[in-house]
Amino acid sequence: MPTEMNILLVEDSDLDAMILERTLKRLDLPATVVRARDGVEALDILAGTAPGISIESPFLILLDINMPRMNGHDFLSALRANPDTADQIVFMFTTSDNHADIAEAYKHNVSGYFIKPQGAAELKTLLTSLFRFWEICQPPVPSPA
Repeated sequence: MPTEMNILLVEDSDLDAMILERTLKRLDLPATVVRARDGVEALDILAGTAPGISIESPFLILLDINMPRMNGHDFLSALRANPDTADQIVFMFTTSDNHADIAEAYKHNVSGYFIKPQGAAELKTLLTSLFRFWEICQPPVPSPA
């Protein structure tokens, strides 16, 4: 089981990304955040083709829905269609409480759907819970060849 939580944050909002990273630091959680600003950049990172950006395995993905170039739903479709990334742990992290968005995310086998908290205390609770999950979770492993 992993001890450090590696996060691929797929988020176009600089403010939301900064708040999440600062909250992780304040909580003193052993976490590393790699950020993609949209689904296209995230797929490049996962494919190893993003210049100067990589993420260490195991990791989980925190995914926003509403982003430029490629939104979260389209990213999930591409992620799940690729055998190398199909089993990746993904949590939606979005402002959308739209039932259609929630249903679409779960059709793509997300591990959870979080509405972005409005306050610092709620975000701390969410990130602490996510870290506790990560501590006890056995991440996906490659299938034997």
